[in-house]
Amino acid sequence: MELEELKAGWGVLNERLEQNEILNKRIIKEMITNRTQSAYERLLRFDIWGFIVSLVLCVVFPILTFSGQLVMKPLSFVVLEGCLIISFIMQVFFLSIHIRFDMEKRKLCELARLEYMYKLWMKRNHVIGTGIALVGIIAFLFIEQNRLVAGWELRMAVALLAGVVIAYFQIQFYLKNIRAIEKGLEELKEFEEEPG
Repeated sequence: MELEELKAGWGVLNERLEQNEILNKRIIKEMITNRTQSAYERLLRFDIWGFIVSLVLCVVFPILTFSGQLVMKPLSFVVLEGCLIISFIMQVFFLSIHIRFDMEKRKLCELARLEYMYKLWMKRNHVIGTGIALVGIIAFLFIEQNRLVAGWELRMAVALLAGVVIAYFQIQFYLKNIRAIEKGLEELKEFEEEPG
């Protein structure tokens, strides 16, 4: 009699242990998903702000120039507006990747591919975007050298230094969140590969 009771008790405990294990796995998977989603949302918010800023600058810069509040040569305007338009196009491209990143509707392999594409283009953006900005600034200075006020070199050096510092922290922000997404997707893949 006692042996039967022990077997029944053991069976109940074993069943509860299995249920707890399933519940723990579900909780861990949900935590990983939430952490990954949070990193993605930080990148999305940052890129939305970049989109808004580039759009506003693309619109406001011509208005200020044609109203006479900003005086510059036509070639300078074309160079700076061209840089702003390229920046805007890059932001639209990044947002197009974000729109497709849906953790509820997409498979992990698709999400990993989108994350890789975003990471690859973000690295290219840091090189290409920085290069375009520097070329634009140098071209502007070369074109407008006769109109610039005394001491513009110091102001430009300070602005370039500030730009480098901001770019450095922006790159660190992107890399940190991209790594968090990569890690989360790898951990979620392990859950998919587990039997049961």
